[in-house]
Amino acid sequence: MVITKKRTTLLFILIILLAILLRCGAMVNRTFWYDEAFSILISEKGPQAILAGTLTMDEPSVTADIHPPTYYFLLDGWMHLFGSSILAARILSLLLGIGILVNIFLLTRELLGVPFALLASLGVAVFPFQVQFATEIRMYALLTFFLTLATFAFIKGMRTQSWKWWGLFAFSAALAQYTQNLAAFYLIPLALTGLFKRDWKLVRNTVLAGLGAVILYIPWLVHLPAQFAKIQHHYWIERPTLVVLINLMLRYTANLPLPDQWMLPSLFIAFLSVTLAALQTFLAYRQKLPGYKIGMWLAWLSFAPPLFLWLFSQWTPVYVERALLASQAAFCAWLAWVFLRTSMPRVVQWGMTLILAVGIGLGLSQLFTNDGYGIDPLKKVETILTAEVRPGDEVVHSNKLTYLPLFYYDPTLPMTFIGDDPGGSTDTLSKATRKILEVNDAPDIASAVGDAERVWFVIYQESVDEYVDAGYATHAHLQYLNDHYEQVSQSTYGDVLLYLFERKQ
Repeated sequence: MVITKKRTTLLFILIILLAILLRCGAMVNRTFWYDEAFSILISEKGPQAILAGTLTMDEPSVTADIHPPTYYFLLDGWMHLFGSSILAARILSLLLGIGILVNIFLLTRELLGVPFALLASLGVAVFPFQVQFATEIRMYALLTFFLTLATFAFIKGMRTQSWKWWGLFAFSAALAQYTQNLAAFYLIPLALTGLFKRDWKLVRNTVLAGLGAVILYIPWLVHLPAQFAKIQHHYWIERPTLVVLINLMLRYTANLPLPDQWMLPSLFIAFLSVTLAALQTFLAYRQKLPGYKIGMWLAWLSFAPPLFLWLFSQWTPVYVERALLASQAAFCAWLAWVFLRTSMPRVVQWGMTLILAVGIGLGLSQLFTNDGYGIDPLKKVETILTAEVRPGDEVVHSNKLTYLPLFYYDPTLPMTFIGDDPGGSTDTLSKATRKILEVNDAPDIASAVGDAERVWFVIYQESVDEYVDAGYATHAHLQYLNDHYEQVSQSTYGDVLLYLFERKQ
């Protein structure tokens, strides 16, 4: 298929506009949450505070935060130019998401040609997994940008033997590691390409460029053992089961979470589309179709990184689906190869297109209309508190998850939150970081309320449900307040509960 340069440019611009439209919809509607609040609050403190919050030792060999600082530095600079509003911060991620799309276009065009590149970039533009996390105020869009750029530079270096491309590979790989430590789980499968090809010159160049990336990474590499100790002692992620690998296929197609009534058709869509693509790849290998090695390589980049991450997580759980956006982008390129290069029958091709379109539609609909999107319940709570809190009142949060977004909205409110159990799996906001952010916490509910006559209490419904499911009458913090105060009111905003208590006379 031959597409003129003018038509290619027009189609690519339309794909970018579609990507921006979808991401703007997600960006405007999604709820502002704890991780995003943390990103803004730590970034606006400046580079020195970012490094202190990342490197300060809270206890022997344990750092305060587990993430490298590159994204926080970038967000700090961005907010100096455009302000620290939620919308401004999300626009940075949106632009990085468009950069991912451009990288995939360039990579796929280099490997397969323009029609494949347009189809692959269309996939990156519309798949809900990409849309969701390309607007989040976290480092994952930046991570994916550097990983896809490293992949493009790797292919150019392999084909041209030019050291300028190997230099770009080393630089972008190092920046990916400076953005998120999990970048290694994508870069290692990428670096194994030369071994699988039995191309010893490629192996040599990869090793040399990899050493360059390691040298660039040394200033941070020396801190990695302490960060790893932090993960081993204080990390909320549980050891992944085989269900996680099934969820991966759902993430790649319709995305998660989904309403219960959509799970079965979405599973069908995910399994059927991935199975058909794998079957066509196997047939291409058997028939030795032109370009079959490229298809196998794209499938490798789609599934080897999550598999490596899953296996490593059986030892130390670090499996984070958001870190797999680069593999999902490779998945888009793999699907483009399957559709346009293999001998897939036309009726199967159209059927697969239809079911993928349905899956994408289900996922996008969930992003724009269901839980976690729409009116921000914590913003509503902040509005109520700002209007009704009296002098002497105390606003108490059951944990940091509701506190930090409200602290971003209005740091002047008389608020505190009940800290996590020291050393527990949820103890992720370290003492050093709390000091830098200038937040208020208390060891227990009694200390949090102090001698306040009126207490506003904020808690997620899910936290209450967990206690009830465990056989308790209600959450322990609510039980204490009921024992010592009279409940005046209770309001529900989305999944957030807001109580008002007055001390018993």
